[in-house]
Amino acid sequence: MPIFVVTIILILIAIGGWLFLKRDPEHYIHEQRSPINFFFKWGRLYHHFFKIGIIILFMVGIFSFYRYLFNASNTFSLSSALIAGIVLSGGKELLDKKITKDDIFASIIGIMIGFVILFIFF
Repeated sequence: MPIFVVTIILILIAIGGWLFLKRDPEHYIHEQRSPINFFFKWGRLYHHFFKIGIIILFMVGIFSFYRYLFNASNTFSLSSALIAGIVLSGGKELLDKKITKDDIFASIIGIMIGFVILFIFF
């Protein structure tokens, strides 16, 4: 039961955060003005590495949260982390004005690397 409640709370937080960013995506996501995308200063390539790293860290965090705090099964924790990575990268892409192939490719690479890391090491 606590896993269900925490999952619903996390889903509501994700929806609330996305709606907050959706109010003014130019302010939060824009290449030059965004406090989040400071890696754009060194070029788009570093932005993609940063994005991949954030997706991996987020997936490891969600996996560890469910696996070690709630003692959930590996399958449930792994699938929750995979869904969280997809939602994180998909939500960010939906906020962008122009979705490019390199952004999608970086998101897919981040999700795949995160899944492989979790599958092999945990």
